Amino acid sequence: MKILQINKFFFLKGGSERYFFDLAELLSQKGHKIIVWSTQHLNNFSYLKKDDFAEYSDFSKKEGFWKDLKKTRRIFWNKEAAKKLEKIIQREKPDIAHLHNVFSHFSPSIFYTLKKNKIPMVMTLHDYKMFCPNYKFFSQGKICFDCVKNNNFRSCLSKKCIKDSWIKSFIGYLEGKWQKDFLKIADKIDIFLAPSLFIKRQAITAGLPSKKIIHLPNFIDKEFLNFSLDKTSHNSSNNYILYFGRLSREKGVELLIKSFLKLFFKTSKWRLKIVGDGPEKKKLEKIFKKNNQIEFLKKKSGEGLKKLISQAYLIVVPSIWPENFPYSILEGMGFKKTVLAARIGGMPEIIEHKETGLLFKPNDILDLTRKINWAINNPKEIKKIGIRSQKKVLDEYNSEKHYNKLIKIYEQIKSN
Repeated sequence: MKILQINKFFFLKGGSERYFFDLAELLSQKGHKIIVWSTQHLNNFSYLKKDDFAEYSDFSKKEGFWKDLKKTRRIFWNKEAAKKLEKIIQREKPDIAHLHNVFSHFSPSIFYTLKKNKIPMVMTLHDYKMFCPNYKFFSQGKICFDCVKNNNFRSCLSKKCIKDSWIKSFIGYLEGKWQKDFLKIADKIDIFLAPSLFIKRQAITAGLPSKKIIHLPNFIDKEFLNFSLDKTSHNSSNNYILYFGRLSREKGVELLIKSFLKLFFKTSKWRLKIVGDGPEKKKLEKIFKKNNQIEFLKKKSGEGLKKLISQAYLIVVPSIWPENFPYSILEGMGFKKTVLAARIGGMPEIIEHKETGLLFKPNDILDLTRKINWAINNPKEIKKIGIRSQKKVLDEYNSEKHYNKLIKIYEQIKSN
């Protein structure tokens, strides 16, 4: 089968890209021909047909009135992207298109181009963009479902949900209304894949037909699992707690640091390692870097990240927003590590408390502190939980199981 995989970034920016690359590799290994399409970004991995990619728009950069106006116009209809996609379709003649993180940079023009050429479409709901203009269900420091509940995007404007800017929030409001109410792009997509049951529920509430939404969790690739099975550290005396991921407000990293210091203030034995980059990093470093119990490390991937995970005592995912289906949990569990996560979004679907991980009340520093304290004082239980968590990853989130379910979905919509 010829499968066109579409994602607006061709480098590891987040979980969407992780899945995009892992899935392309998995499908290639199974004998399918994979055509990838993305945008021309400076951070892109090398690719022979990179000229096929659409032009990248940096919406965070001010480039003068006319250039900024052009970028904004392309959010609503990107002729250049549609033209390049048309060229690829005519040359490659794909059987199916699988869309990932595509909004804003490609515009709805690509949905119409695919539909015109009778290419069946599958779209993975990696984030909440179709229902929430700022992608997060998080605004003004709090969880927010207003746009879903009210079945419109006016709250994005009234709350200045996008970077606390009236202009950007107004554009986000117009983009959401244009796509949902005027173009009705959800009607163009054959099947939506929901990594978590949480996002499936939100999608149905937002008006997507339940028959078009299939629950399909993310998976861990074989290479990662082989590394974890061979090299996982079973030494419960490792004395650091680990957070790895983006350093932004909704990730709850400051909550984790304060909780850690509440427990281990002026105690030399335990350390907290914070791995990653993001808008909150400078602020957090300024407040906490002088404390020798807190270690800030740059964003890591590959062997460096695997080593940090494998030697940690406990992994914490302290998010104060409703995460969809974070890879950080799967990765920690894959290394036989107990993961302590907030009981919010799709995370409780992966973790059963004290069975395959630990859960705490979201944004509750007292409960987080209690759970960390319990973990520190129960090393034997932590080891048992880690063993069970790895078994769950191997049994439920392996690549073979994922492929078998996905290929049936592809074949079903292709035949229809």
